[in-house]
Amino acid sequence: MSHYKDSTGQEGRTCLSHYVNSLAPTARTGTNSCNILPLLYYQYISLKERGKISMPRKNRIISSSKIYHIVSRGNEKKPIFLDTGDYNHFINILGKKQGDKLFAIYAYCLMPNHYHLLLNEGENRISSIMSAINTTYAIYFNKKYNRVGHLFQGRFKSEAIEDESYFLTATRYIHNNPVSANLVDDIAQYPWSSYRSYLQDGPDKLVDRRFLLNILSPLQKDAISEFVYFSKQVDEPIFDQHLGEYEKDLTSLATKAKIFINRYLQERNLSSEQLKQKSNVTIRNELIGLLVNRSGLTVRQVGELLNLSKSTVSRVR
Repeated sequence: MSHYKDSTGQEGRTCLSHYVNSLAPTARTGTNSCNILPLLYYQYISLKERGKISMPRKNRIISSSKIYHIVSRGNEKKPIFLDTGDYNHFINILGKKQGDKLFAIYAYCLMPNHYHLLLNEGENRISSIMSAINTTYAIYFNKKYNRVGHLFQGRFKSEAIEDESYFLTATRYIHNNPVSANLVDDIAQYPWSSYRSYLQDGPDKLVDRRFLLNILSPLQKDAISEFVYFSKQVDEPIFDQHLGEYEKDLTSLATKAKIFINRYLQERNLSSEQLKQKSNVTIRNELIGLLVNRSGLTVRQVGELLNLSKSTVSRVR
């Protein structure tokens, strides 16, 4: 916001567009109207530097499921974890704040200059949860390394998670960050993520494993096996290569999959029922392979979309 005096000499507050418009009549009636743009630009920069003008922040998308994928980065992309003690201390902070605010953590990954969380805010607000986590860690970090100033870069980023497919894909993306960054060759080698928590039999103090594993299978042993397989699939959905611009904006992988399946069958003049015939087994298996290996969907979800049993789909991969 900026202060200005209108034509009557009254001082008021206005946004940048109103401020510029208030000067426009001078530009139209003055003899040197061509010089008004440099003047406006100079005044705008001057006001901005003095903090009188600030760009509005984008409203955060609210998740109806209360589940979010959170990313928080170091200021100027600088490291926020410098040694093993820093990683351990941050994980301890997560545990303590979780106990204070009663939110669920489904996945996390701590990278050298940023971190990922997949959490359910419960009865809290993510802004309150993140403020508590980042402020506590920043105080620890600044004191330990004798520094001052912001540790984290602006606001944290958040994505609303509204369906199972997106939830599973976000989990896989988070756990594969160290592999994508060439820090390790296998996700199980990285010590600062929740991936290993999903491989153990008993409960984890920090990570709520039940929610994700129950999506994959009611039997824990099968669910863990499915989780390992799913986590190693390439996170590059095939759908966007085949869908139009409007359909690329769809957020549900399941919705994209249905469109993809319909077009796949139409190109081959087949119906979903004909796909089950023995004469079309090669086409059916090709479609299953595409969906299981490259779509981001689980075996169970692929089976439901194609109206096939889980065992039938599992045999193809």
